[in-house]
Amino acid sequence: MSDLETSETSLTIHRTFDAPREGVFRAFTEREELEEWFAPSPGDVTTEVEAFTPEPDGERSIRFHTDDEWFGSDGVFEDVVENERIVYTDQWINFPEADVDSRVTVEFTDVEAGTAVVLTHEQLPEGDFVGGAGMGWEISFDNLADVVEEA
Repeated sequence: MSDLETSETSLTIHRTFDAPREGVFRAFTEREELEEWFAPSPGDVTTEVEAFTPEPDGERSIRFHTDDEWFGSDGVFEDVVENERIVYTDQWINFPEADVDSRVTVEFTDVEAGTAVVLTHEQLPEGDFVGGAGMGWEISFDNLADVVEEA
């Protein structure tokens, strides 16, 4: 279970994974691994990474498919420090309720039990997103725990 802090404009999740930092970082930066764990909701959602270059100014384009519908996000990496930190901004597309940009910062730290991850998700401009985004990240982090455990 994650520790979740929220405000009107951001949420921060603290979670420890029973895996080496390199493996957890790789799950955030390799397209095949990201497709395996990053999903906005449970059920019949297929995740497809269309463009993913985890380096400064690299593209980030992810699509979610459910039945005949799709939605996704397009963005850019601002900062990538190998095995330590990722920062990216993106905007949801084909999803009118989310007409905002997001900035996500993920930090990875070695701890005795594995890897501590601190993820901060900010909405720009501020918007009512905390409940949905928090639930989405919790689901994704549960999936991520299974993926890094199997690696």
